[in-house]
Amino acid sequence: MLKSLFRTLTLGLTVALAAVSAPFAPAVAAAPIQVVVDGQRLALDVAPQVVNGTTMVPYSSLIPKLGATLSFDAKTKKLVVKRNQQKVELTIGSDKASVDGASVTLPAKVIERSGRTFVPLRFLGEAFGLWVNWNDSARTASIETKRTIAHAMGQTTLTSVPKRVVVLFNGMVDISLTLGVKPVGAIESWVQTPWYHYLRADMSGVKSLGSELQPNIEAIVALKPDLIIGAKTRHEKIYDQLSKIAPTLFVGQLFEWKENMSMAAKALNKEAVNDAFMADWNKRVASFKANIGDRANSEVSIVRFYDDNSARIYVTGFAGSILSELGLSRPKSQQSPDKTFVDLSSQEQIPLMDGDIIFDITSSNQGGDEFKTQEAWQKNPLWTNLKGVKNGKYYKVNDITWNLSGGATAAKMLLDDLFFYFDV
Repeated sequence: MLKSLFRTLTLGLTVALAAVSAPFAPAVAAAPIQVVVDGQRLALDVAPQVVNGTTMVPYSSLIPKLGATLSFDAKTKKLVVKRNQQKVELTIGSDKASVDGASVTLPAKVIERSGRTFVPLRFLGEAFGLWVNWNDSARTASIETKRTIAHAMGQTTLTSVPKRVVVLFNGMVDISLTLGVKPVGAIESWVQTPWYHYLRADMSGVKSLGSELQPNIEAIVALKPDLIIGAKTRHEKIYDQLSKIAPTLFVGQLFEWKENMSMAAKALNKEAVNDAFMADWNKRVASFKANIGDRANSEVSIVRFYDDNSARIYVTGFAGSILSELGLSRPKSQQSPDKTFVDLSSQEQIPLMDGDIIFDITSSNQGGDEFKTQEAWQKNPLWTNLKGVKNGKYYKVNDITWNLSGGATAAKMLLDDLFFYFDV
C-alpha cells in the first residue's frame, strides 16, 4: 500500500500542487487564492501563490489548522511534521521526503522564499490522509480532516482517507481500479475467477474474500481494513457485523455505476479522477447521439439463455440503463419499467425477444448447458422470423462487460461495443 500511496503522492505533486524550485512570479490580475479547512477559510499572513501551475502555501499558518505540529532544524533545513501517529519529513532544497520512514522522491524541490517555507499542499494532505481538492474557478484549495458519506444504510464519518479498502461486489472491484485504488481484499468474480481477465493485471496481491453472496468475514478482519464497501441488496444482514470491523459504506443498487463511483470517489478523495472519467463519458455519449442518425429509432433487445431450457429478456439493469442514456428504445413488448428482466419459460414466447437489433449475453456460467438451450431455441422458426435475426442484426456480446461486472470500465467497454455495432 505504501508503494501505491507514493505513486499517488507523486502524481498529485506532478499534476497540481507540487513544490517547485522556480522563483515566485507576481500575480497578474488574479483573485487571491483561498485555503479552506473543514469549511473555515484560513487567514494567512502570506498569501498562497500559484507557481508554474502549482499551488504553494506557507506552512506556519496551515499546519496548526490541520491538528499537526512542525519542527524545523535550521542547520539541516529539515522540516518534521507530525499528526496523530504519522510523520512526514521534508528538507528545504531537496526533492527527497519520507512518510512514516518510507522514502518518497518528489518531482521538485521544497523551497524557501522571503523568509517563508512554502509546502506542497496536496503532498501533506494526502500523506496525512486528508481530503484535498482544488477549485480552479474559485481559486480555492479545500482541505477536510474528516468526511461524512451518505449511503444506502445512512451516514458514515471517515476520519482519514482510506488506504486499506475492502470491496464486496463485482461492480466496485471495477470502480475502485478505475479510480486508481487497488483494494487490499475483494470478492471473486462470478466467472474467470479469481478476477475478470480485463481487471486481472491490476489485481496482483489482492486477497480473495470468496463469493459476493457470502464474503469471508474472518479474512476481512485479518486484512485490518479502514473502509469496507458493500451493497445493501447483497449484504444488508451483515452490515452491523462489518461496521464493527471498519467504517462501512453500502450502495443501494448494484448496477447504478455512476452513483456508486461518485460515492466511492468522495470517500477515497478521487473526485478529480471521477470528474475526468465522467467528462469523457459524457463527451462520448454526446458523440454517439450526434452521429447515429436515423438508427436512433432502432429498437434494441437484450436476451440470454439458461441451462434449464429457459431464457430472459433484460429490460433495465446495467446495459439497459446505458441504452436508455443513449436514447435507444426497447420494443413495446419489453417496456416494463418496474422490472429488471422478464423470464421466458417457453419457446412460444420467442416473439417477445424481437428487436431491430438483438444482443445476446449468454455465457457458460453453468458449464455450457446454456448454449444447448440457445441452440434449441434458435432452431425454432419463431426465432428465424425475428427482425433482428432476419436483418443480420443479431450479435453475441460479452456477458462480463454487458452484465456481470457492472463497473465504470465495463460501461466504457460496453459503449465501445455500441459504437462498433451501430457503426458510429
